[in-house]
Formats: sequence, structure tokens, C-alpha cells
Amino acid sequence: MNTQEYISSGIVESYVLGLASQEEAAEFERACVTYPEVLAAREAFELSLEQQLLANAVPPPAGLLDDIFAAADIDNSPTTVEIDPNGSPTFPVDPVAPQAPVVTMQRTPSFGWMAAAALILLIGSAALNFYLYRQYEGVKAEQAALASQNKEVMDRIAEAEKSLALLKDPANQPVIMNGVGNSPDAKATVYWNTNTKDVYLLVNNLPVPEAGKQYQLWALVDGKPVDAGVFEVDPAGNLVTKMKNIPQAQAFAVTLEKKGGSPTPTLTAMYVMGQI
Repeated sequence: MNTQEYISSGIVESYVLGLASQEEAAEFERACVTYPEVLAAREAFELSLEQQLLANAVPPPAGLLDDIFAAADIDNSPTTVEIDPNGSPTFPVDPVAPQAPVVTMQRTPSFGWMAAAALILLIGSAALNFYLYRQYEGVKAEQAALASQNKEVMDRIAEAEKSLALLKDPANQPVIMNGVGNSPDAKATVYWNTNTKDVYLLVNNLPVPEAGKQYQLWALVDGKPVDAGVFEVDPAGNLVTKMKNIPQAQAFAVTLEKKGGSPTPTLTAMYVMGQI
């Protein structure tokens, strides 16, 4: 088991917050026994959760305890019970009869105390549940963001592998197009498949066009330019773009046209060109 990947998967947070399934919880508990680093990650998260809970704890308003006692109808006043010589209580005291010894007893408000304690626990439980819910929502948002980033990275890796496979195909003839005119540093490469006549374009160095403009690839066939398609510049990396099929050509070139392309090339806006 790759313990670091396992810990980073979010299982620690899901287990501690009670969000893991029975199977996931059982597997995590076995991992805690087998791998000390998993146990350490669990204890560290529990400790951080406790510290955050204490740091974010809100003190109860003044007088809350008195209000709870009042709501629970707790009576702490002493109750006077008279005990006769035989040890039996008598209610009420006859003012004419001889006075019996008086014993003062304190009524134990057991029910009131239990109600107050239950109310305090209820308030604390509600506050803890609300805090844990906020933490859970935060963890879910972080996991969703990481999953989205991971998918984007995997998609780019898959696209790069596909491009690399195309470049390795011996049937794809490379045509290097160097910068011309006012763009000497520009560069792009066409890979023309001599069997299928498929055309692939790799942008090595082209500036990102201004709004409303788009690059267009041209093939020179019998001295005439033939549209091979428009394309976008990927600023994040050099990826191969599939263009239009060209049965035959003597050269390729790239011009900057209005967005959507042009029926004829703007020769004054040519950036690169290369002969086969």
C-alpha cells in the first residue's frame, strides 16, 4: 500500500468525521494497526480538529445557566418537615399541640438537575454538529477541487501521449516552418502522413493572436494556396492539432487571418513557411 496516497485520498477525514462506509472504516482501522504513519495521520487530524473546536468555541452568554435552571423549574429553597417523637413527619404543625423537634431538610432537585444537564448537552451537541458540518463541507469542497485539477492534469497527459505517438510514427513526414518577415523567431512544424495524407500541426513558437484574429494553415499545391484549416495557440503547452487532409503539397505556411479563416491568405500577415 502506498500510505501517502492512501492518507491523501481523504479517508482520514472521512473516518474521523464519521462519513466513511463500514467497509472503508474497517479497512482504515486495519491500516492504522499495520501502518504507523496512517495511525499518526489519524491522531494528528483528531488533534487539529479538537484544537480548531476549542479555538472557535463561543462562550455562552451571561445568565444562560440561570435561565436553564429557571426553565427546568429547579427549586433550591429549604423545605421544613416536623418530626414527632416517634420519628414520623407531620404536616402541618398544630400551633396548640406541644412543639416537636424541628428538623430542616434540603429537597434534592434531582429531576431539575437532570433536565438542566440534558439541556446543556443538547446545546453543546448542536454546536458541535454545526461545527463538524462546516468542516465536512470544507473537506468536500477541497476534494472536489482536487478531483477537478487531477482530471485536468490526466487529460493533458493523455493528450501529450497521443501527440507523442503521432510524432513517432515514421509515416509522418515533418515539415519545419521557420519565421518569415516581421516574425523571425516564430516556428511551427507540420507532420504530413504520406500514407493517409493526414496533416498534424505542432506550434513551436507563435504569439497568442489578438481578439478577433486566428491563425490559418495553408498548403502550396501546384503553386496555389489551399486552405488546411484554422487553429488556436495553446499557451499552456505544445500540443499537436489535427488539420485538414492534403493529398499533395510542395510547401506549408501559416498566416494570421480574421477569426474563422479567410478564402485566400494575407501574405503580409505570414508568420512561418516551410518547403517539403
